[in-house]
Amino acid sequence: MRLVIGGSWQGKREYVKRKYGLGDAEICQATPQDFPEEALRGGRIRCISGLHHCIRRLMAEEQKAEDTAAAVLERLRAWIVNCPELILVCDEVGGGIVPAERKERDYRECVGRVLCGLAGEAESVERVCCGLGQTIKRTVHVALIRHGATESNRYRRYLGLTDEPLSGEGIAALRKRLSSGLYPPVGRVFTSPLCRCGQTAKLLYPDVEAEVVPELRETDFGLFEGKNYAELKADETLRDSYQAWVDGGGSIPFPGGESLAQSTERCSLAFRRLLPAIEGTAALVVHGGTIMGIMSACAKPRRAYYDYWRENGTGYLCRVELTGDGGLYRMEIERELV
Repeated sequence: MRLVIGGSWQGKREYVKRKYGLGDAEICQATPQDFPEEALRGGRIRCISGLHHCIRRLMAEEQKAEDTAAAVLERLRAWIVNCPELILVCDEVGGGIVPAERKERDYRECVGRVLCGLAGEAESVERVCCGLGQTIKRTVHVALIRHGATESNRYRRYLGLTDEPLSGEGIAALRKRLSSGLYPPVGRVFTSPLCRCGQTAKLLYPDVEAEVVPELRETDFGLFEGKNYAELKADETLRDSYQAWVDGGGSIPFPGGESLAQSTERCSLAFRRLLPAIEGTAALVVHGGTIMGIMSACAKPRRAYYDYWRENGTGYLCRVELTGDGGLYRMEIERELV
C-alpha cells in the first residue's frame, strides 16, 4: 500500500496518475455520497482518491466503537488486504482554523490518527504540493547473508581478517540452499573485501556484480585469530586473556584487535551509508560479526549482539523503512533465511 497526502486541490490525483501510470478507470474518486467498497471488489481499482471522505463515512458507521479511529483503521486494513498494491490519496484536514463544532474537531482528529497508522504500514508516503511530490518515507528490502563455510569455520576457529577461501563442503552447502530457493532475487549485492564473501556472492548471485565495501569486513580478533576455544585454553600466553574476555561477556576488546562496540559501530555506519542508494531489494553478503553488529544496532525490536548469530550461508531478510533523504527510520526482520 502507498499513501499520498497533501492539501486540497494540490494536484494529488494528477500526480498519482503521472507517477504510477494510472488511467481514470483505475482510480475510484470517493465523495461524501459515493463509497468505494463495491468498486474495490471488482479488482480493477488501483487507487482511492479522497480517502478523507471514506474516513468520514466510516466514522458514522463505527460511532459506537470505543475507539472510533482504531475501528476505522481496521476497516481500511480489510480493504488493503484484498488490494495490497492500493494507492490511497487523502487530504490533510488538520490545518487552518479549528472548527467550532465538536463533530468536525473529532473528524479532523480521526483523519490524523488514521493517517498516522497508515503511514506506519505503507511501503511509501508522499506529500504533494502544487503538483510536486516529496517523499516522506520509502521501503526497501535487504538480505544479510553470512558467507559459506571455510576450514576455520569447520573447526570453530576465530576467523577475522585472514583471507581464507570457502571449503568444498561450504560450497556444496551453499549450492544446496540455493537450489531450495532460500535466497531472494536482488538488484544490488554488497560484500566485504575478504574472498570468502566474494566467492559466496558470486555463487548466489552470478548475474549481479558485487560491490566491495571495506568497512563490512569481519571483526579484528587480534591475538585470537586462527585459534579456537580448546587451543586458546591450552595456550599459556593467551589463556588468561581469553578467560578475561569470556568473563567480560565478550564486550572487552580482543587483545590486539577490536572490541565488539568498535566493530558494531564500523559496520552499522557503513550499512547506513549504503541505504540511500538502495532501491527494491539488495543483499549484503558478509560475515557473522558484521550481521550481528548491523542487526543489534539497527533492527527492532532491539536485541543483544549474540542473539543475531547465524550459521554459514544463512541470514535475515529485512524490511527497511527510510526517510525521504534515505536515513534509517525502521528495520524489522521480514523472514529468517534458514
